[in-house]
Amino acid sequence: MISGLFTTIDNALVQENRYHTIANNIANAGTSGFKKDLVSFTRIMRSHALEQQVHTDFSQGNVIQTGNTLDVALASRGFFTIATDQGDRYTTDGSFMLNAEGVLVNGNGETVMGENGPLMLGGGQITINSEGQVFSDGLLIDRLSIVDFNRLQDLVKQGNSLYAYEGADEDMVQPEEILVKQGFLEKSNVNPTEEMVKMIEMFRSYESNQKVIQTMGEMTSSMFSGFGFS
Repeated sequence: MISGLFTTIDNALVQENRYHTIANNIANAGTSGFKKDLVSFTRIMRSHALEQQVHTDFSQGNVIQTGNTLDVALASRGFFTIATDQGDRYTTDGSFMLNAEGVLVNGNGETVMGENGPLMLGGGQITINSEGQVFSDGLLIDRLSIVDFNRLQDLVKQGNSLYAYEGADEDMVQPEEILVKQGFLEKSNVNPTEEMVKMIEMFRSYESNQKVIQTMGEMTSSMFSGFGFS
């Protein structure tokens, strides 16, 4: 009985962790470039405990037209490179803008990188072609730094749709094909309806575990009372 109680408590804790993952997905359903997390479980045979694994689904979200000149979306594999105080980070959120110095930055004011360094665009008419080349008043400035990874599981979420790369240098590669769309953004790959269904299923499972824990607690209390323990 005690073993069964521990297993049920373990299951309830797993559902609680699953809740936080689903809730985070739903909260970011409108965040450009956000990639949803998926939770899987493995039963450890000796202890019968559940081991939780969370991994990111890097499938592409819908690409929508915004008409904003500095919005760019990747209709191919790859990530934009962003220079931060903690080092280079990577994203598919192409919601960019110019800062006061005419440097292309993301929504947090962090620098968008070209292949030759920060993209200094000034105040001219900006055009970005399908290969990621950036022009100002028709003059080629640079090309967006776009990279891909052989092992996407080595990307770690840092918040704000940014990822840190913790893998080997040789697994950071140039995309085989680059297709950049100016005036478009890639939205989150979260399906809110699908996540709400998961949430309902999770709550039902959690409530079921709670009822089992309560019942087993009452049975244990009755058993000890039968032995004269109060």
